[in-house]
Order: sequence, then C-alpha cells, then structure tokens
Amino acid sequence: MATILEADALSLETTGDGDAMQLVPVLHRAGDGAKPLLFAGQQHAFGAGQFHQWPTARSVYTLPGGVYVAVSPPLRQALDVARHAAAGTPAQRRAFLREPRAAIRAAIGDEADAAVLDSLVIETPAWSERVIGLGLWEPRVLPWIALPPNEWFGPAQGEARPRSPQPLGLQVGDRCIRLTPESASDLARRVETAIATGQPRVIEQTPEGPVEVPATQATLQALAALTPEHSPEPTTAPEVLIIKPNENGRDIEALVQRRPAPPIAEPANLKSKLKAHQSEGLLWLQQNWMAGSPGVLLADDMGLGKTLQGLAFLRWLRNGMEAGQIPRAPLLVVAPTGLLENWRAEHELHLRSPGLGTPLLAYGKGLAALRMPANGGATLDQDALRGADWVLTTYETLRDHDRDFGGVRFAAMLLDEAQKFKTPGIRLTDAVKAMNADFRVALTGTPVENRLADLWCIVDGVAAGHLGDLRRFSATYEGNSDPQMLMQLKASLDRPLGGRPALLLRRLREDRLPDLPPQESKLLRAEMMGAQLAAYNEAVAIGRGDQGLGRVLEALQRLRSVSLHPDPNEPQDDDALITGSARFQVAIAALDEIAQSGEAALVFLDDLTLMARLTGVLQRRYALADAPMTISGKVNGRARQARVDRFQSAPKRFDVMLLSPRAGGVGLTLTRANHVIHLARWWNPAVEDQCNGRVLRIGQQRPVTIYFPLAVLPDGRPSFDDNLHCLLARKRKLMHDALLPPEAGTDELVAMLQDSLS
Repeated sequence: MATILEADALSLETTGDGDAMQLVPVLHRAGDGAKPLLFAGQQHAFGAGQFHQWPTARSVYTLPGGVYVAVSPPLRQALDVARHAAAGTPAQRRAFLREPRAAIRAAIGDEADAAVLDSLVIETPAWSERVIGLGLWEPRVLPWIALPPNEWFGPAQGEARPRSPQPLGLQVGDRCIRLTPESASDLARRVETAIATGQPRVIEQTPEGPVEVPATQATLQALAALTPEHSPEPTTAPEVLIIKPNENGRDIEALVQRRPAPPIAEPANLKSKLKAHQSEGLLWLQQNWMAGSPGVLLADDMGLGKTLQGLAFLRWLRNGMEAGQIPRAPLLVVAPTGLLENWRAEHELHLRSPGLGTPLLAYGKGLAALRMPANGGATLDQDALRGADWVLTTYETLRDHDRDFGGVRFAAMLLDEAQKFKTPGIRLTDAVKAMNADFRVALTGTPVENRLADLWCIVDGVAAGHLGDLRRFSATYEGNSDPQMLMQLKASLDRPLGGRPALLLRRLREDRLPDLPPQESKLLRAEMMGAQLAAYNEAVAIGRGDQGLGRVLEALQRLRSVSLHPDPNEPQDDDALITGSARFQVAIAALDEIAQSGEAALVFLDDLTLMARLTGVLQRRYALADAPMTISGKVNGRARQARVDRFQSAPKRFDVMLLSPRAGGVGLTLTRANHVIHLARWWNPAVEDQCNGRVLRIGQQRPVTIYFPLAVLPDGRPSFDDNLHCLLARKRKLMHDALLPPEAGTDELVAMLQDSLS
C-alpha cells in the first residue's frame, strides 16, 4: 500500500569533515516545527541517494517501502538551490550552510512571498539555546592569566622567584604562547598584515616549536585585551556544534522558569535506604528542578553517595513522566570510560526493576549498533536516542557525536566526574555545553582540581552565565589569593539566591557523616640510611648548584624518586629491596600488622615498574594464592570493574591491591579494604583525598586508617617528605574552607624546595 507524504520545508545537516563536507537536506512539514517528515531510514534514502541522483530537484521522490514524497513548488525551488550548492566548491557549500535563506531568496527573487520564504528553512530547535550553528571547529584564541606552571622545582640559586600570576599569555589550540608587551604588539602587526593580504594564519615561533595563529579579528581582540588572564586547551576537530562560550564576555545566561513536577518524595523504586544527608541532597535536586534552575553542581566529598543521589533523582523524574506530570524524554548519563560498568552495577544495586528503564549503551558494541550508514546526515540513530529510557555514554562519545546527541532533547543530563569538562575551549567541553537538556547535574568531589577556572567551567556547563564570563572571573579571582574573597565566591554558589535553592551543594565526610566509621591518619617516619641517604644527599647537592630551571627540575625529580627508593630496578632479593627504602620498611611493617588482623589494604604509588615488582614481593611475603591485583591507566574499564568486583567479593582475609592515584582514585568502591597506604604521594591533595575515598565511603563497616610513610633525615632537618606533607596539609585546609585550588603555586613550591635543600 502506497504512502503519500507532503513536504514544504527543509532543514540542513552535513556529513563528512573539512573539504569533504556534504550538504544533506532534511524534509519537514512547515507546521510540524523541527520534527522530520521521514523516519531515519527514509531520510537516509532521500538525503544520501535521491537528492544527489538528479542535477535538479524533483516534484515527487519515490522512497523504499512504497513511500512517495510530494514536494511543494517553493520547496522544490529551495531544493534546487541546495542541490546547486551541494555540487559546488567546499567554500560554496559552507557559505550556503551559513546563510541558506539568503541564498534561496537570491535564487527565487524578491517578489516571492516573504512568509513562504521564512517557512521554507527550519532552524532546528533540537539544538540547545547555546548552540549558534554548525561549523568547522577552530581553536579559540584567548588572553588569560598565565598562572605559574605546576613545577616542584623553582629557580636555580641567584634567580628571582617568579611572581604569581605571570602577566602575559595567549592560548591557541592546545599551545600556550608566552608574550611580552613587545612581542604581543609584533604578533598583532603580523596578524593585521595577514588579514589584509588574505593569509589564513601566521607562524609564531616558541621554545616548544612553531604555532599557527589564526589571522582573524578574534585574535586581534585577544592580543589587544592582553591583561593578566589565562588560557584553554582546545584541539582541532571537524564539523561540530558551535556554542556561545561565555569566555571573553557573557554571551548567554541560562533562563529560569518553574517546571511541573511530581510530589516531593523518595521514589518507591529505591532498594537502598538513603542516609540523612542523601535525603537532603535529593530534596535539593528536586527543589532546583521545580524552581526551574538550569542545572546544579553536587560536589559532595568522595564516598558520600553522589551516584545514589543522582539515581534517586532520575528515578523521581521517571515517576513524574509515568504519571504524566513531566513531558516524556530520555535521561542521559555521561561518565568516564572506566566508570561505565560501575554505573550499570550501581543502577542494579540501588534501584528495583525496572529502575530507570532499559539502558541504551552508547559505547563499545552498543555504539556500533547505533551507527547509521555513511553520508546520511546524522552518524548515529537519533530515533533510538529519542526513544530510549536512559542513555549511558562517555564524554569522548559525546564529543565525537555532538551533533547526534545535541539533536535530542533530554529531560536531564547527569555528568559524573564533572572535572572531565573543566577546561574551557576544548571540543569535549563545548560538546557538553551544547547539549539540549532541560536540567543538568554535575557530580564531582573535586570542583577545583588545578585552578579556579575549573570551577568556572563546570558551573558554566550547568548554569550558563552564573559566574559571568571567564575573562572577568579569571582576572578577579585567579590573580587574588585572598581567602576572604574566595569564601565570598563560595558563598555565591552554596547559598540560596533570588528565592531559588543554592546552585552548589558540598558536604565533607567529617562534617556530614557521623555514622561513618572513625578515620585515623598515621605518619610513619623512618630515617634514610646507607645508599638511600647517600642518593638523597647527592640530589640535594645537585639542586643547590647554580643551574638552569630544567636541571633544577631534574634534581628535584630525583629527590622525589630517591625518597621512595634509591635503586628500584636493581636486581636484589625481597629483603634487600625492602630494607633499601625507609618508606618501604614502615609500609611493610604496617602491612605485617594488617595481615595479622586479617584485614585488607590499598597501596597507592605511581611508579608502574615498581608496582609490578611489588606484586611478587607481597605475594611471597604473605603466601598469597594469587599475586595482588593492580589498577592503573593500562587497565581498561571492564577489566577494572572485574578486579573491583573480585576484590570486594573475596573472603574476609588479608588482601592487598596496588593502584596508581590517577586511575585508581576515581569512581571505585573498595570498602573491603579499611587501610590505605600512600607509598608515593601525589602532588595534589584533592587527588590524595579521592584515593582515600575508595575506602572511606558509605558501605564501610570498620575503622579506616590512612598511612603516610615519610623518609626523614637522621640529623633532624626537614626532608622532602616532611616538607611535602606540610604543604599538602595546608593546601587541603584551604581547599575545604574556600575552594582554593589544591595545586601548589610556584611560590609555595620554590619555598618547599629551598626548605628541602637547606
């Protein structure tokens, strides 16, 4: 049986990248808004086949399955213009994509009905209000405060300490160009010349190699505006959604409009009983939804159950949809690749069937199943995305398929480990900000990981414009270390505003969970002796030498290394390996006691070679049936979750797992262990706290002990480990009190180095 459809409007999509980009018209009925006229398969048959089959547009198109599409005369003329543009040069295709109405009006003539012309081209509101169109992604050029690099080395003797912040810098793509006022003026002159002569870019030589600087007015504005500000890390990419970035000025501010909602209550589908603070968190999420907030930042400390609070909230929304109180739309959960299996496990653990519904797994094999045939506009099946109960995907997938995800309206988007999009100007961050979600929930225990711009970027991703534009924010706060001012910034986020609930909710373990087992920290001090002491003194002597910054950096890296072990690769038996390091001696002594008690421990260190060697040492020393499991960046997400499950479900006896701080410190629940040993400490206290959060979290039934092995000097002078411990403790307090960036500044690092060399 034949089906006849009528089309009288079009929208435009593209397929392919760069000069290979092709135009794909999507057919519509003018009265149906952005809804496509055809199903995905039919649209592919038209856009990839029939549209290109003839040199001019047809009045009727025949599609598979007995479908006939009758095209209105004005639309046929518009399709003729689109077909001509599609056969043109890459520049002509891009010009038509930017201004299709103007091109159609020029071809049809001014005598045509203006209302008909306006209705011919549908500007798909499937995109977020923040999206301004499609385009070739270009690295943005921004003048920002060039904060001091995170170096643990400082200047050589006789060199002045660098001031913080450093004055001039320009970021182009992922390259940072340091500029003096003179070199900035010279670069501006060369950019002006390139614009005048039609050159697309100029080359700026830097110590790291040449950098291509776009010859654009935006670059000239960035150079003219150079004040103490900082820079992003974009990467080159194909056709993507172009957003209003809020970087050099406030381009967009999220609207607030009250929403319909089901009654406030804990959803009946919860398996897990919420703790008091989790009930408060759920209520806060519900109130923000009802008040019409665009999004929120749930920044609870590690281990307080952010995942459970997020799942409970999403289930509450699903209840509202099922009751007809909230318009139906899919839910989107975005998480780092290594945590996808953890999210599936947590969903099954905390929610009774059917939970959030059937998940659409937009990663791995699930992503492959979503792919559409080439040259059909969208690269993923948007009908499947729209029809899903909930979608689970990665940040990288969202980035690579931003047009597909961005064309779907989601009721809510939950962003786990939100520090993944902390960097302004990169494609991943732009993709997150471009999504069309009614409500956004960012989850992270470290809202400020390296610098305050992290916080700005995350907040701007959930509530555009709340903290103003990045340029002013950076100039106001990143160049100001006044804790009082930073506490005022925190207050602007975690207090109600204009009758709406606070945008930020942050609770700390020690403040909010009296029902958690007690936590104890132990400093395990041991004197360096023999070869380790000699290697340490040699590193100190090198550090005192009058050498350039690079050699000083090398010396302090050696100081850090020998404080762990002077000869980690030297062939020697287990006892010699242990006695050769002060830290090893006290760490093994602690493990001996843990083994006697039949409990389990996590050991964190970032030297993967030494980690592999220690697995054999520990297996032999404690007569373990299997070598201790390890988790590092080399272990993929599925294998990582399998190791977590195996560790968690093992019998209650002594066990130990070795982890790298970056890979093993995020998103894992390892509450079978109640001891944490920081054999090699990470520079950032936020990362160290994440590591502790693997065991000090809900579900932990025993007292938790955190061990800090310190290699100290026999003459009582402060060692590298002593100074590092003091610095991290001070940064941790400021981080908790005022959201101060936990990464140490250059001045602090130089002072620590000088203390270690004295």
